[in-house]
Parts: sequence; C-alpha cells; structure tokens
Amino acid sequence: MVLMVLLLGLTLALRFAPLPENFSAFGALAIFCGMYTRGGFRWWFPLAALLSADCIGQLARVPGMGFYHPQSMLLNYLGLAVMTLVGAGLGNWSRQIGSISNSVFPLAIARTAGVALIASACFFLLSNFGAWLDPLMQYEKSPAGLLNCYVAGLPFWRATLLSDVLFTVGFSAFAAMFASVAKPLELARQKVDRS
Repeated sequence: MVLMVLLLGLTLALRFAPLPENFSAFGALAIFCGMYTRGGFRWWFPLAALLSADCIGQLARVPGMGFYHPQSMLLNYLGLAVMTLVGAGLGNWSRQIGSISNSVFPLAIARTAGVALIASACFFLLSNFGAWLDPLMQYEKSPAGLLNCYVAGLPFWRATLLSDVLFTVGFSAFAAMFASVAKPLELARQKVDRS
C-alpha cells in the first residue's frame, strides 16, 4: 500500500508539472495496477487517481484540465480501464513467459515496454474516438472524419506513448527496488518482534 501511495503522489505531481502536452503517468499507473495488483483495487485505484486530478484541475481552473465533453471523458476513463485490463492480461502472460525462460533484466524491460505499447494504442483508439464524437472538435461524422481524427491525433499520441512506456518501465523498476528494500526490513522487524 505504501508503494501505491507513493506512485499515486508521483502521478498526481507529474500531472501538474510543466511537462509536454499528453505526457502523463496515468496510463502507466493503470498498466502497473493491472500488472501487479489484484481484485477491485486494480480497477478503482487508477480511475480514482484520474478523477482526483480532474477535480483538482477543475477547482483550480487549470487550462486544459478538469471536466469537459462528457462522451470524451467517459471514453478516456474507459480507455484507462482498458489499459488496466491489458496490463492484467498481458502482464500475467509476460510473467509466465519470463518464468519459463528465466529471462534477464533487459528482456523483462522489453516485455513491460511491449505491454505499455499495446495498452497505449488501445487508449489512443478509444480517446480519439471520443474526440471524434466531441462537437467542439468539428470532425465530420463519417468514416472519413473518424480517420481524419485518428491521423490528427498521431502527433499527440507520440508523447502519450513515450510517457506510457517510460513511466510503466520506471514504475516497475521502482517497485522492484522498493520490494528489495522493504522485504529485508520486514524480516528484520519480524526478528525483533520474536525476540
């Protein structure tokens, strides 16, 4: 739980940091929750984090943050849930492949980055579909208009994809380091408690 609170704090802080547009850690948080947490927690935690950021952005009147077109927002939240689902499904598969092959660290990074790439692509498809539905975006409501929306969104996806991959790999590495420090401390505490 301590690790998740740290990752939540980092994700929220980065949301309000002066980073490039669409460079965010929320996708990575969803993928990480899918890969490494269980039960209902894996679903509500990233969604609650995004809702918190949207509420703060709305209350603070931060340009580009907060609440906007409901259909677009719904698809963004759905996209985040799909990222969690991809993290859960492909993360389990990735760990099974890793245990079979006794993979080395670079292969684990490559598998984690691959999961992030697929999850990011799913989010891109859903969020841009929401942008196409948004009347303020003024895309023609036709297959050609949808294609134009996806093409126009590609430059924005570069930053999203990069942040999803970097933060997912970073969160996973941080969790491994955290576990390597926390486990000996817990064992030492248990020894002291027994004495």
